[in-house]
Amino acid sequence: MKIRFGLHLDGQRGWRTGNRLAEPVMGPLSLLAMLETQLGLVRDFPSRAERIVQFRECLKVCDTPSCFYHATFAADELGTAAKLLDWRDSWRLHGWTGGFPDGAGRRLMEMAAVEERTAESLAPSIGKRLKYVADALVLRGPAIGSISLVDPLDAFPRRWRDVLAQLPVEQAALSVSGNKGSLLGELQAGLHQAHSGAQVDKIPWRDDGSVRIVRAETRLTAARWLADEICRPTGETVLVAEIEGALLDTVLDATDRARHGFEENSVFRPALQALPLALQTLWEPLDFYALLKFLTHPIAPIPGYARRLLAAELAEQPGIGGTSWDAVLERIVAHYGQKGPSVREAIRFWIEHPRYEPGSGAPIAVVVERVQRLAEYFAGRLGGGNDPDATHFAAAYAQATAVGVNLDALARQGETTLRPRALQTLILQATGRGAANPLTEAEVECFPAVTNPASVIEPFDRAIWWQLGAPSMPQRYPWSRREMRELAEVGVELPPFDKVLERTAAEWLRPVLAARNELVLVLPPKGEEVHPLWLMVEALLEGVPVEPVERVLFDAKASDSIMEVALKPLPQRKRWWQLPQDVAVAPRKRESYSSLEIFFNNPYQWVLQYPAWLRPSSILAVSSDFLLFGNLAHRLIERFFRTASALAMSNAAIERWFEDAFPQIVREEGAVLLMRGRRADLVKLRVGLKRALLELQGQLVRSGVSTVDPEKELTGQFIGGELAGMADLVVAKARGERAILDVKWSGGKKYSEKLGDTRHLQLAVYGELLRQSTGVWPQVAYFILDQARLMAADANFFSGARVVQSKAGESAADLWQRFVESWKWRRAQLDTGRIEVVLDGIEETEDSIAPENGLAVEPLNPRYNDYLVLAGVEVP
Repeated sequence: MKIRFGLHLDGQRGWRTGNRLAEPVMGPLSLLAMLETQLGLVRDFPSRAERIVQFRECLKVCDTPSCFYHATFAADELGTAAKLLDWRDSWRLHGWTGGFPDGAGRRLMEMAAVEERTAESLAPSIGKRLKYVADALVLRGPAIGSISLVDPLDAFPRRWRDVLAQLPVEQAALSVSGNKGSLLGELQAGLHQAHSGAQVDKIPWRDDGSVRIVRAETRLTAARWLADEICRPTGETVLVAEIEGALLDTVLDATDRARHGFEENSVFRPALQALPLALQTLWEPLDFYALLKFLTHPIAPIPGYARRLLAAELAEQPGIGGTSWDAVLERIVAHYGQKGPSVREAIRFWIEHPRYEPGSGAPIAVVVERVQRLAEYFAGRLGGGNDPDATHFAAAYAQATAVGVNLDALARQGETTLRPRALQTLILQATGRGAANPLTEAEVECFPAVTNPASVIEPFDRAIWWQLGAPSMPQRYPWSRREMRELAEVGVELPPFDKVLERTAAEWLRPVLAARNELVLVLPPKGEEVHPLWLMVEALLEGVPVEPVERVLFDAKASDSIMEVALKPLPQRKRWWQLPQDVAVAPRKRESYSSLEIFFNNPYQWVLQYPAWLRPSSILAVSSDFLLFGNLAHRLIERFFRTASALAMSNAAIERWFEDAFPQIVREEGAVLLMRGRRADLVKLRVGLKRALLELQGQLVRSGVSTVDPEKELTGQFIGGELAGMADLVVAKARGERAILDVKWSGGKKYSEKLGDTRHLQLAVYGELLRQSTGVWPQVAYFILDQARLMAADANFFSGARVVQSKAGESAADLWQRFVESWKWRRAQLDTGRIEVVLDGIEETEDSIAPENGLAVEPLNPRYNDYLVLAGVEVP
C-alpha cells in the first residue's frame, strides 16, 4: 500500500481523482484508524464531550481553594474542563509522559496531580493512542509499502514522529509548477524565494493571462461571475474556498453547475435546536420567548396542530392556565380523537411540568428523562435511505444520545442537580461542530476542492482561490516562558510560535505553486480584511491590476450567458384606485366599529382586509407591553366586576381581592412579566392597576351605580346591515339610567380631544346599539387606566368625572347621524368602483372631502396598516 500522508488532508480533496488501487490519501485521523485496525488496537473511543465529563471528575477530585483553576471551575466546571483537557491532550501529543520534576511551576505541578487521576477514568487522547501504536509497531509491522509525506517531517507532533520513524517514509518535494516564461512562473519563483528569506526584486506586471485578480462589490456578484468562469475549458482545476464556500455552491447550483461540497457544519440546523429549546423551559421563571420558539419550531415532540394552537394562545396571552388555556386544550384533545389523551400527556410533559430555580439547579434525573424522551422521538424518525430529513434526525439523535451519556456519567460521579450554565455547556459540547446540510454534497463533474489551502498536494492547470479574505490564524500558547521551558525539559516538543507562523505561510503558498497555467484570485469586497497571501502578491507584483467583476460581467463579449432584465419600476402611490366595471364590492353582512373605522378613514385598507381577504404572513410574537398591559387590565376589571360584591367592597377589601387576583391573572395571561429583567414593569403595572381599580370602583359607587355588566356584547342594525360590538362596561343606576364606559390603558390627551371634537365614534356606535335594545340613549365616558381618570361629556351620570364638553355642542346621538351620512358617502364611492388611498404624502382631491354633515376623515396610524406596501412606492 502506497500512502500519501499530510497533516491537513482529512475531509479534503486537493488532488486529482484517478483509477488507483491501494494508493490512498490520508490525514492524521484516517491513518491512525487504519494503523489501529491493522495492529489490533481497535476499540470504542468516547467522544470529546464524554472525555470532558471524565476529566471534569479528575479536576473536581483535585480541586482545592488554592488551585489555579479553582475560581473558573466553580463558575463553569465543564468549560474549564474542556480548556484544561485541550492543554493536557496537546502536551501528550507533543511528547509528555505525565509528570514534572519537583520545583516546576505551580500550574504544571497541579496539572500533573490531576494527570495521576486520569489513568483509570479518562479515555485515551490522540497522543496516547499514537503511543500505543508506536509500541505495537515494535512487535508487528502493518501492510504499508511506503508513506509519502506532503508536510515536512519536523512539522508533525512528537507522537506522530515516533510512529513514522517505524514506517517506510519518504518526503515529497515541493516544486514550482508554472511555466518559467510566464508571469505566473515568475510570481511562483518570487514567492518561493521570499518565503525562503531571499531578497526578491519586484516583478513588473504583464497581462499574459496566467494571473488574474478580480474583485466584486458583493460576494453574490463574484459568485455569479465565477459560476461562468469555472466552466471555461482550461484543463484540470482546483478550487480553494477557506470562507463563504456555501454561498458559492448555492450560486453554482442556481446556475445549473455542479456543487463542490463546500458544506458548512452548523449548530443551528433545525434538528439540533430542538433539544436546547426543550431544556430551556426547565427553569423558573419560564422564558416565554424560548417556549414560543419551541412550539413554533418545525421539529418538536408535540404534534403540529397542537403546537400551532398553543403558540397562538401564548402569543396573545403569555401565560399557562386559566379558562382560555383550558379551552385551547379541549379543542386539541377533540381534534385528535382517540389520540387526544396521548397528545394531552405530551403537552403536560413538555409544557405544564414543574420548573426549577436556576440557582439550585434541576434534578439530573428529570433532565435525563426529557433527553431520553427526545432521543426516542428522533429514533422513531430515522427511517432509511438517503432521505435528507432522516440525516437531520440522525444528527439530532446523536446529539441527544451524547447528552444522555454525559448526564449518566455525571450521575455516576455523584452529581444530583445541574444548573443552566452547565446544561448549556453540556449540550454545546455534545453538539460539537454541528451538522452538515445533506442537500449540499458535491456533485458529479465538480473539481477538486478544498477549504484548507495546505490540502492542495498536486499540480493543476488552473488554481482558483475564492474570497481571499482574512484566514484563521494560529493562536499563541497560553503558557509562560518558564512553563514552556519546563515543558521542553520533560520532553514536550512544542514548536516555537514563529516556526508555526512560518509553516502556516508556507501552506498558503501551496495553491499558488500548484498552478501550471493560470492562477485566479477572487478578492473579498472592498473594506474587508484581505488574506496575507494577497499582501505578499501585491508587494511582489509591480502595478498589479484588480479587475472589477461588474465591468467584466457587463462587457458585451463576456456576458453572453448573462440575461438582461429590463427595468420595471414599481407603481407609485396614487390617491384613487378604480375597479373594472365588472368588479363590484358588495356590503358586508356584519360590521363592527373597528371595521367601520377603516372603512371611513382608509377605504383601500378596508377593501384589502375584508372583501379581498388578504392576510399578512403569520409571525407569532409575544404581545407588546402596551397591548399586554391593556389585556391584563381588561381581564382584571372584568373579573372584579363579575364578583357579586364588587360595588359593596371597601378599599381594604378591594386591595385584598387585588392581591389574590393580580398574581393569578399574570401567571395565566402575562407571565412574561415574571421573567428576569421585567420586575420594574410588573411593579409599575401592579401599582397602576390597583390605583385605577380603586378609583374606578369609587367613581361608580359615588355616582350611584347599582349594576355593572363587563364585556357586554351588543348587537343591532344600521343602514349598511348588522352591527356588533363589545362594550367594556355597561353600568346602570337603580332608576334605570345607563352608561357605557370604554376602558383604555393610556391616551388621556387623545381621548379628551375626541370628546371635545365629538369624534368618539366607538362610544357613539355602542350607545346606538344599546339604545336599540333599551329605547334610550345611554351616557358615554372614557376611563384612562394609567391616569386613573374618568372623562365624560357632562357630569349628569358620573358625578366625579372630568367633564370635557363638545366644542360644537353635539351629543353622541348627533355623532351617530354623522356616521350614517359618512357611510352613505363611502358606500356610493365603492358602488362606482372608486377606492380612496388615505396616506401621508398623497395629495387630496375634491372627492376626498367628506360631506359637510358627515365625519371628517382621520388618517390612521400606518404602523397598524398591514397593506402599506400594496399602496405603491411613496412618491419622494
